[in-house]
Amino acid sequence: MDVTRRCDYACRILRAAFESGEQYVSVSEISEKEDIPYAFARSIQHDLVKGGLIKTVRGARGGLVLNCDPAEVTLLDVLEAVQGPVSVALCSVDPEYCEKQGGCAYNRVWQGADKLLNDYFASFTLSDILTLGDEHPKIIEVLGPEGQYEKWTCTQRIASSGGSAAESEATDRVEAV
Repeated sequence: MDVTRRCDYACRILRAAFESGEQYVSVSEISEKEDIPYAFARSIQHDLVKGGLIKTVRGARGGLVLNCDPAEVTLLDVLEAVQGPVSVALCSVDPEYCEKQGGCAYNRVWQGADKLLNDYFASFTLSDILTLGDEHPKIIEVLGPEGQYEKWTCTQRIASSGGSAAESEATDRVEAV
């Protein structure tokens, strides 16, 4: 699952709307401030209106403003409004996608990952993200107080253990039995 550029830009547009309060802010102003191509911002604006997240008014004093309670709308709501269901694999959300879905052990893994990911995104409201930022308790819980996520590759695990790749593979096979 990738957070697309479209989703990233949608979040930036919502941040600008949140920061403007009840004042309408123009798409051109947001696109300049947030470094979003204007035509792309206009396209995303339509998704956000369709999703009920913002409302727009045309004219010289027009623009966009939030049309939702930021304390109620979650990051998952935003992502789904812009890109549809959040999933790590299409087969986990669309039974028609793969004829082997019913008997596939991996499909259950993908469904579990979807649940974890969706629950995580649903745990953040717009208000929480935009007021607490990286001090949000869920971020601290997941990343720790230092806010660092260490992504260990197989090579890093081998190097830290002082073994070779062949030794590691042999150990992995033995431990699996």
